[in-house]
Amino acid sequence: MPKPHFGNKQTTWVKDDRERDYRINDRIRRVTFKQNRQGGKKEYHGKDWSQAIREHLQDEDVDMGISSASGRNYNKNYNKGKKGRKGSPVPNGRRKLLESPTNWYKISLPHGDKFEKNFLLKVLQEKVAPLPFMPIAWQVFGTTCTFYVDEDKVAEKLRSLDKQIQLPNGFKLFVRVYPGSPNVDMNTELKEKIKLVMAKRYNSATKALDLTKFHADPDLQNYFCALFKPIVFLTVLEIIAENIPELEALNLFDNKISILSFLKKSTKKISNLKILHMGNNKLREMAQLDALQGLPIVDLILDGNPLCDKFKDQATYIRTSACNTWASTAPLIFLSAVRSGKRLPKCIKLDGIDLPPPISFDIAEEHHLPDPQQTFLCNSDGSSIVRQFLEQYFHIFDTDNRQPLLQAYHENAMFSMTMAYPYGYGKDKNVSWLNWYATDNRNLLRLQDPDRRSKLLKQGHLSVVSFLQEMPQTKHDIHSFNVDLTLFTPQMLCLTVAGMFRELKSGHKIPPTRYFFRTLIIVPAGSGFCIANEQLHITNATPDQAREAFKAPPPPPPAQPNMVAPVATTSSPSVPVLPAAPVIPAVPDAAMKQEMVQQMSTHSGMNMEWSMKCLEETQWDFQRASLVFQNLQSAGVIPPEAFVK
Repeated sequence: MPKPHFGNKQTTWVKDDRERDYRINDRIRRVTFKQNRQGGKKEYHGKDWSQAIREHLQDEDVDMGISSASGRNYNKNYNKGKKGRKGSPVPNGRRKLLESPTNWYKISLPHGDKFEKNFLLKVLQEKVAPLPFMPIAWQVFGTTCTFYVDEDKVAEKLRSLDKQIQLPNGFKLFVRVYPGSPNVDMNTELKEKIKLVMAKRYNSATKALDLTKFHADPDLQNYFCALFKPIVFLTVLEIIAENIPELEALNLFDNKISILSFLKKSTKKISNLKILHMGNNKLREMAQLDALQGLPIVDLILDGNPLCDKFKDQATYIRTSACNTWASTAPLIFLSAVRSGKRLPKCIKLDGIDLPPPISFDIAEEHHLPDPQQTFLCNSDGSSIVRQFLEQYFHIFDTDNRQPLLQAYHENAMFSMTMAYPYGYGKDKNVSWLNWYATDNRNLLRLQDPDRRSKLLKQGHLSVVSFLQEMPQTKHDIHSFNVDLTLFTPQMLCLTVAGMFRELKSGHKIPPTRYFFRTLIIVPAGSGFCIANEQLHITNATPDQAREAFKAPPPPPPAQPNMVAPVATTSSPSVPVLPAAPVIPAVPDAAMKQEMVQQMSTHSGMNMEWSMKCLEETQWDFQRASLVFQNLQSAGVIPPEAFVK
């Protein structure tokens, strides 16, 4: 007998139960399955068993972007490492339920449309008991009824009921379970429903909103309204901002929330929030709390989230039952992680435990920090020494011949250099490379070879000056220097100098502007001082620094009347060793004045007469006289006769 045709499609009398309900009227159509004469595979509704298994897996409703990958890997690797041929049925005829990352599962009841909803739910509830059974978002598509559950144990129990429940029409109930959750269509009707449920859960006296297991609210069971869906959470925040902006406490317990990053731009809607309970959710990383920055949260509950297990393993998330304090054995790493940076610095209660008060600088009145200073001196007596030393040192350093610097370093001096590119301005085609300095980069965090470390440490003044002589020729901007004298004793000075310089003859059309930072240990040597240890760091100047470098210095203050015009540029001595700074008493005697005049003449290059006039006009303040001399020297107003000796 020829098979019937409908159009161009060929059909068979036997169909898969998912495609056609062959259970018509009350008569049961009996079908038997026999092996092929060739000894082939058993058939399942007209199809071989392995093909039916593959179609079943392909038919699973997998949550897009969450569990689809798990489904594919499971289908691909299930039989990996197991005995038996590929595609053979699983022992006992049942596969393991695929785990859902969100703990949500879709339940399908094929041909469930033939029965009332209440009847089916009552039957399932009796079989699932004593587990809590809360079907969410019941819907009917054609002949199939679907709903969702949020517990893996309930999903596994429902799956075990497949073909185990006898129905009144003589057939058994099919129960299909897949991991996943539906997309949410946030329409006006659903938003109004959420608003009504939130109003029911809000306590105006305490300004608290309880959204515990929000999706399981009886008024929302016909909708899928889970807070782990960003669109639902953001809608809740909008309703809060519109209706209860004064909200101070929010309970989000047991909502399967795994991410909070989508809240970064929405925290202003809950700007008064002080208490946040997020226990029993799915937060895995402490970094998720970064989205809450800026909120004045003082009470936080995170217990029951996977991130807490990481700290429990290290005995850092321990609480005591005897008193409401942290256990003495807990190093409070978890606490520091919650308060770190700008995360939640005001938190004083964590998981019901009172925390040590945060270290803060809460000042009632607003105070402005003092203006930054270009120079810091721990002892003013070191001013002249530092000034003379830097002038002489960099004057020689910026020449072609740096050999005179031999006497600026101690015989057993040590020197090391490091380099790096500024953060955000790395090595690319638009940046001046630091290749010359990279060769001798002695960064101990990167350099692990002890022999290489020793080789890059320059020891002895000959080795140091030889290396300095090989460095590219430079021109320093002395007006950009930031100088800090952090230690000044008769035995040692600790000095840091930072500033800009240009690298000359580098092959670039425009000489690159670099930034340097030197740390110098200076010790007395004979009648002067020399460097015992130096660390030099070089990097590229940032665009802002490069724009400010080598600008004309600010104009000097107006000269006082009858003030002697200081001298022209002083010729630097061949040896950059500084004389000891004079000690200036309140009223210097004749001998001290004579010594100060001699020092001023040596320092400025002026003759004794003009040096004395300079000191007299500044009330014998050597530092002030030196400063005025430098300002007027830069202005070029010093008469030539001042240098005639």
